[in-house]
Amino acid sequence: MDKTLKPNPDASAQRIHTDSADQSRRNFAKAIAGSGVVLSLASKPVMGSTYSCTGSGGMSGNTSSHGTKVSCIACTPGYWKTCPENWPSSCYPYKVCNNKGATLHYPTKFASVFGSCAYGSDKTMMYILQNYNGSRDWHTCGAYLNALKSIQIGQPSAYTPQEIISMYKKGAPATTFSSTYEGNLHNCNLPNTNNSVYLAENQPFCKLITSDGLETTTKNPACSY
Repeated sequence: MDKTLKPNPDASAQRIHTDSADQSRRNFAKAIAGSGVVLSLASKPVMGSTYSCTGSGGMSGNTSSHGTKVSCIACTPGYWKTCPENWPSSCYPYKVCNNKGATLHYPTKFASVFGSCAYGSDKTMMYILQNYNGSRDWHTCGAYLNALKSIQIGQPSAYTPQEIISMYKKGAPATTFSSTYEGNLHNCNLPNTNNSVYLAENQPFCKLITSDGLETTTKNPACSY
């Protein structure tokens, strides 16, 4: 009987599949290595379970050695720039009023969240998104808004808001934050529309917003002042 071992095409395919998954995980690990911060990819949203993040298509294998593999919120800073209506509660792109015109919330300043801002303590998060494309602070805004939104709607993100803040204060590079929504992790299943009037909390912006997310000088007709 010929006992010569024959190649197993299924086994070869599995090795390629596994190697690809390992490379994806290594790429992500490289991005956070420079920060000096070692954090789990799993976050614990309001539902109380632990997950490992993947993108919308699903990463091959888990991104950690434990946890349920699920798609996590991973929208880009460009999304948050053009869709201010979908910002998470407690973070505001523009001034928000009630229907009488009284100011309820002022735009969230970057430094008020992270303790400092490379472009001035008076700069809002939306201003950073609109004017400093690709900067460390720009990527940080995207990662932070994803983390906040995940808590609001009960869907996981790569990190918690507190972890994003901690990494920023400890000097994590831009790639630490961009890697939470780029490549295999990219997944933005939030609405991609803006009706120019309401915020997620159903309060109107004081000014009308254009379809691409820019504030105008026109009073919002939802405010009767």
